[in-house]
Amino acid sequence: MLDFFSSVFSVVLVFGTIVVVHELGHFWAAKIFSIKVNAFAVGFGPKILGFRKGETEYKICAIPLGGYVSMAGENPEDATGGVEEFLSHPKWQRFIVAIMGPVMNGLLAVALLTGLYYYHYEVPLWPREPVVIGLVKAGSVAENNLRPNDQILQINELQDPTWEQFLFEVRSSPEKSLKLQVKRGEKIFSTTVVPETRGKEHVGFLGALPFELASVWIGDVLPEKPAYQAGILPGDQVIKVAGVELRKIGLDLIDSLNGNKDKTIAMTVLRNDEEIDLNVTPYLDETQQRRMIGVSLYSRPRTTTKDLSFTESIKTSFEQNYKFAGLIFNFLNRLVQGQISMRMVGGPIEIAKQSSMAAKSSLNDLIFLIAAISLNLGIVNLLPIPILDGGVITIILIESIFRHDLSLKVRERVAQVGFAMVILLVIVVTYNDIIKLLPISILEKYFP
Repeated sequence: MLDFFSSVFSVVLVFGTIVVVHELGHFWAAKIFSIKVNAFAVGFGPKILGFRKGETEYKICAIPLGGYVSMAGENPEDATGGVEEFLSHPKWQRFIVAIMGPVMNGLLAVALLTGLYYYHYEVPLWPREPVVIGLVKAGSVAENNLRPNDQILQINELQDPTWEQFLFEVRSSPEKSLKLQVKRGEKIFSTTVVPETRGKEHVGFLGALPFELASVWIGDVLPEKPAYQAGILPGDQVIKVAGVELRKIGLDLIDSLNGNKDKTIAMTVLRNDEEIDLNVTPYLDETQQRRMIGVSLYSRPRTTTKDLSFTESIKTSFEQNYKFAGLIFNFLNRLVQGQISMRMVGGPIEIAKQSSMAAKSSLNDLIFLIAAISLNLGIVNLLPIPILDGGVITIILIESIFRHDLSLKVRERVAQVGFAMVILLVIVVTYNDIIKLLPISILEKYFP
């Protein structure tokens, strides 16, 4: 029950914070320019609760898919020409009112990461490091082309990629050819790989990873299972299987166990800086059709920790958000061009799921998630889709360039098209979210 309330609280916190901050941007800008605000709403549809203060009704609505600020004279058909109405104000003021929602989302992302980095700056090292392959998954595409210790010098047109850049290219290129330039020892050669489609999101998977992500650390140990009987303890690091170092052969524990057909396997674990030799007899799991020893596994990437000044925290936050923004624009560009699957687009259910997971992980992860989603929301709202902020901004810019306001009929048609586009988008992302909740066996059978 406690986990349930914690999950609900985290979802409300993430949705509520992002939506309220976005709408406050529009609200404050409208108030500065003396535009009458009729309603400030979180959610859409029927009102659940609310109150009125002055000329504005503040309310929470039943459908948690965003929010809105309703301003007097915002729709041409309702405008009377009053000085308090949105359309009665100069275009530059309307532009500021429209853009302040996304701006506030960007500022929230910067502020959250600034506070997080000032309090505790700790990041994994491997995403920023050169792509030197440490792990090759058995049966993967990479097994045919790449080996441990290969260095990727170029992927398509990107030279000297970091792991973060390399994995983004792979994940966003399922069933697409990727040209690689590889350094193996003193030899440099070119090869082409085609990442396979994996998972419910239909992302690309190559099988080449940093050894930092190898599953070699022992989490839970199940009672009466082989690992328990052999004396393996939580926190042990498996460093050798059958006398061979996993790092040298570029395999994790799962692949090394299933690649070894011996009934009893010698394993070496590192415990409190001491190497301990053990013998384990794996069993065959009929459901997953693989050898197991009764443990959960995890990776433990190296991290760097620094004490940042407030100025350094702001600078680092801007750099991180700038990088985030670049990835988002890159993703949107590929999505529009049809290079990646719509399955990779998540909606409110996926956000709720990620919020719950982040809250259970740590407060730092939750803050990071809020910042990332806030920046996403701000950028998406700038897209030139009618009824979104970007659509309003586009209309203002078009009218400014041609020095002529669009007719009421044209505005109505634009609003109708925009409403249809947004409804279609909501249906698509909700559909994506729902099918991601289904077992992978059902997805592969009915939703290929």
